[in-house]
Amino acid sequence: ESSTFALVSRQNATIAALEAELKRRPRDDKRAARPRDDRSEPLERRDAPERSDGECERKFGSGLVESYRASARVWCDGSSSKLVCYQHRYEHNSKTGLFCEGFNVTLDPARIKGSVTSKKSKVGAYLSFEKGATRAACAKTAHWSPSLFMPHMAPQLSGLVQDPPRARLEPETTYLMARDEDCENMFHSTADHLNAYIVGRVLGLDWRRVRTMLWDRHPDGPFVELIRRSFSRNGPLRRVGDLGGPTLFAHLIFHLESPAGIVFPKVAGPTGVMRCRRSSLWRGYADHVLASFDLLDRPPPDIPTVLFSVRRRTAAKNVGRVFADERALVRVLAEGNAMRYSVVDFAAMPFADQLRAVRDSNVLVGAHGAGLMHVIFLPDEAILLEIHPSYRLDRHFRLAARMADKIYLPLRSTAPVTCTGSSDAIPLDPALFEQALDAALRIARAFDDGVAECGLRCDPRLLALDPSMRPHLPPNTAPLSTRFPC
Repeated sequence: ESSTFALVSRQNATIAALEAELKRRPRDDKRAARPRDDRSEPLERRDAPERSDGECERKFGSGLVESYRASARVWCDGSSSKLVCYQHRYEHNSKTGLFCEGFNVTLDPARIKGSVTSKKSKVGAYLSFEKGATRAACAKTAHWSPSLFMPHMAPQLSGLVQDPPRARLEPETTYLMARDEDCENMFHSTADHLNAYIVGRVLGLDWRRVRTMLWDRHPDGPFVELIRRSFSRNGPLRRVGDLGGPTLFAHLIFHLESPAGIVFPKVAGPTGVMRCRRSSLWRGYADHVLASFDLLDRPPPDIPTVLFSVRRRTAAKNVGRVFADERALVRVLAEGNAMRYSVVDFAAMPFADQLRAVRDSNVLVGAHGAGLMHVIFLPDEAILLEIHPSYRLDRHFRLAARMADKIYLPLRSTAPVTCTGSSDAIPLDPALFEQALDAALRIARAFDDGVAECGLRCDPRLLALDPSMRPHLPPNTAPLSTRFPC
């Protein structure tokens, strides 16, 4: 117990230094912020300012980080504990995002209820908390505003009890991640993961020193490997049942919950959002994840490489937006020359394998669906060809492509879908598919130093103009003459 109080004393000294620093800053002395280690994000791109896109970067990039930082307020203040919260009102959807960090906060697992569900549940996915499940030696300040708590935070912090620290100490930073109700879906899960990255940017977290707890009742799901590698580098993921008893956390972070964030499913988006061309936060998040899987520096493909993402019905899930005639579309792909293609069902692949397949491609093709969120992980020069069924007007992945600085090509099927139960099949004219694919490949052949001005099926003489294409051509293929004939 003496070692616990010794570490608490050192933490108190840190808090005192933090307060002294705040008093020197030319802003409201009631605000508080945690000192940031500029070395703490080794995976972040250092060229973020060059990616600035004016108003869009202010709303969805570095400006958002600074807004959160400037909002810091002490909501609970004491001699040995503090709760500091950060908030931002998003202009694009009028939602207020809030996350908090606690210093010397005790969690009592005996007062926290909720076992992991065996399958997805849209109700009761949050943990429940008895009074005293969360304790801290601090008193609520004038900034305490329960109405601003994120849904998962409200039941926990409404039962906060003022109590001196008397528990086993956890000295490292712990991140409580309460995931979206659709956390098995890549689009919705990305909202949580990108929010965690934003919190890390605001607080200057070194993720090598952070351990994450899954703070919900959801099954682990398909993205636990991403969370573990990218946001829990200091140890395996934990659940509340792993605590073993009351635990004093030197530094505890309460998650910025979606849908408060910059991933949002709007039909057309607020006016002007779709004009945004890039976001340093979207790019930084993608780099952070890729580096966590040792894929950030993977070279792009040497020739146009198409990744055709398909969805297939299984006995376990009658998934929708399958292609009515997948084989006909694959036959179109097979007609190309000096290009590669592969057909994948992301739902049947481990996440690490998905990332590798995406990094080895520069044209991602698929029907509107969560797997297209992989557009953010494509190589720097890449294309998303999104196939819309007749009835969907959503712009989820157009926005993701733009924020990630990728090229976006839409293709809409005008024929009505056919249904098998709740699952729809998209009919797509192979000739129409070929036209769109040809356009995508014409762009892809111009990536880097490419000079082959052709698409799906190329005259070998055109390909021979590009030295990088010669290994993929028959021997002694002569290039098209480019001499002026007159």
